[in-house]
Amino acid sequence: MTIIHLSSTLGGGGAEQMVLQLARQSNSSHKTIVFSLSSTLIALENRFKEHDIEYHLLGVTSFKSRTLFTALKTFKNIVNQYDDVVIHCHLYHAAIFGALYKLSSPKTPLIFTLHSNEIENHRRKVMLFLTKSCRAKDIIFSEKGKKWYLKRKSQIIPNGVNFKDFDFNKKPFNKSHKPFQFLFLGRLSQEKSPLRMLTAAQQLLAQNIDDFVINFVGDGPLIDDLMSAIKTHKLDKHFKMFGFQDDVKPFLAKADCLVLPSLWEGLPVVIIEAAAAKLPIISTPVGSIPDFLNDTNAYLSTLDEFHTTMIQVIRDYKEALEKSEKLFKDIASEFEIKNVFNTHLKLYRSSLKQPLT
Repeated sequence: MTIIHLSSTLGGGGAEQMVLQLARQSNSSHKTIVFSLSSTLIALENRFKEHDIEYHLLGVTSFKSRTLFTALKTFKNIVNQYDDVVIHCHLYHAAIFGALYKLSSPKTPLIFTLHSNEIENHRRKVMLFLTKSCRAKDIIFSEKGKKWYLKRKSQIIPNGVNFKDFDFNKKPFNKSHKPFQFLFLGRLSQEKSPLRMLTAAQQLLAQNIDDFVINFVGDGPLIDDLMSAIKTHKLDKHFKMFGFQDDVKPFLAKADCLVLPSLWEGLPVVIIEAAAAKLPIISTPVGSIPDFLNDTNAYLSTLDEFHTTMIQVIRDYKEALEKSEKLFKDIASEFEIKNVFNTHLKLYRSSLKQPLT
């Protein structure tokens, strides 16, 4: 069996992180090739090189340009060299590209993961609906991921990480040693709502809580707005910007609490990484997150009450650590990358009608 991962980009988002994790798992036992439609959004390129994973950048700049046809030709020339091919499409544009390839190779099964529980653009919803018949199976993260534009019998498979990579043996937080370290880890874009953390910081300061820092690790279209707002409101002391990082483990190791004020999500890989690191989590209850996080193992908060929850974690960090221990126990087996990969592998084989051995 040849496993093809077709992704819209090799950027630093959770979807691309999962492509990397899945490719790492299969690379030693199955022919594995990764394709990225984009040749510019490739923040993770060095990680694929590091793990000796074959990858190709197709250079699609627009589905309305000649680059699309050139990319399809390149993709066909490479993929058609192999037998028993399964193509796993990640993100919207990869699904449409895969459907176009399917026109010339109707027997090749397509698997699709949207990596989000919501699409704002109605046209994209319609396109996914119209191309459902091209796909053998859609993957969702939980029951909340079921949508009219995805296949009716979608398969639930969560994201995953290698839990051993996040075993930091952290020492208990001691507020006499440092300010409390909140961590925002993700793309600085509208759906992640990074600017909301400025409001939260102001609300903490209004209640005379000033011994904290919010570390931002990530890049995106809102970075200039965020940095400008920090300067305008004179909050430089409480925010540190680290940009995109290939390796986020040092930031998780130093953090005291992960914050996710997202407006919409699928199942963020960063939540699983934080859980593996036994890091307390504050998140909005969006996407598939409430299917795994609850009031016994994390903090689910509306944006209006986000600052209140942050104060609660600072003031009773012992409770926060107890919750993080419970979350680790709740999800360790289900979200371990080896188990997640094996479930994917069974799906790939079944799509080819191969024995599940």
